[in-house]
Amino acid sequence: MHDSSSLLKAQQEVDRVLEGRPPAYEDIKDLKFLTRCITESLRLYPHPPVLIRRAQVDDILPGNYKVKAGQDIMISVYNIHHSSQVWERAEEFIPFSGGPRKCVDDQIALLEAIVALSIFLQRLNFELVLNQNISMTTGATMHTANGLYMKLSERRTNFDFSSPISK
Repeated sequence: MHDSSSLLKAQQEVDRVLEGRPPAYEDIKDLKFLTRCITESLRLYPHPPVLIRRAQVDDILPGNYKVKAGQDIMISVYNIHHSSQVWERAEEFIPFSGGPRKCVDDQIALLEAIVALSIFLQRLNFELVLNQNISMTTGATMHTANGLYMKLSERRTNFDFSSPISK
């Protein structure tokens, strides 16, 4: 998360909900802000960033674009998700939960992301390394062109993490 206030809010939620213990399935419904942060990140950096669809019939798309049956159509999910014609404040990180900003995402992957991120947020602080050139590139997926460097430090909390995560 680039927004340090969102990071702090997510850590506070994890501390409140988990109280220092590993996350359980029952906790997921209470990690609402963390879930919204993940889904907003998926909007900003979708996987895959481009979809290809084949027209089944002759059609006219918005903007009066004519397509013939059998023609391939490339849809830039990334550009749609960053378009000010589609989204109000399109480039701003706004943790959301539903409505027009809701991403269509795989619930199992989302569950895994919530569990993994909640464990990281319980134990670590994250800080972007300054003066790095962060740029994105696409292929089959969207990723950083030169990596993303962060400083990690152990969080100081009132919780005891000396016991192993899995029991």
